[in-house]
Amino acid sequence: MSTPLRLSAGASTGSKILLTLLVIPFVGIPLFMILMAPDRNMPYPADYSPFRIGYLFLLIPAGVATIFLVGLISAFRFRATLTGSVLEVRGLFRTRRADLSTAHVWLGSTPEYTGTGDSRRRTGRDIPHLMAQDQGGPKVQLHLRLGNGYLPQNQLVALADAIASNHRTGQEAEHASRTVEVLRRLLTESL
Repeated sequence: MSTPLRLSAGASTGSKILLTLLVIPFVGIPLFMILMAPDRNMPYPADYSPFRIGYLFLLIPAGVATIFLVGLISAFRFRATLTGSVLEVRGLFRTRRADLSTAHVWLGSTPEYTGTGDSRRRTGRDIPHLMAQDQGGPKVQLHLRLGNGYLPQNQLVALADAIASNHRTGQEAEHASRTVEVLRRLLTESL
């Protein structure tokens, strides 16, 4: 059994630390609001009017906290590894695997954008991702471009070698050879 190669996909350590620092107030403040909600069964003096927050209104801070917690957990949980020719991508709720030597393999892409809101514009570049699907299995997607460039050279070589390690026929062979060709071309672009 070969040693797993952890791929550099996902958030970097610095990004995880920054995300954690940004999430703390978005989880802490709603949690504080929920814990400090007045107890409806407690007797209050006649001239004292506690917060008029209904229990339904507490769902809003609970929802905000949940959204930010899910984002934080998914950033820490995401991992992509290549063990031999088996690509494993772990997400928030599930782990997907595909044997790159036998699976149907192809490249896809998503457009890259810059800015937010009304100033959001396409950069004209596409973010390539590797797609693999074993027969009858789920699709596995791995983004090849990170914020600062493509995956490191050794990881691109390992992916290309895993795909090329088995003989295919028909359209699957065409997709696999085109994928290997693009992965090897990315090696020169990442220099």
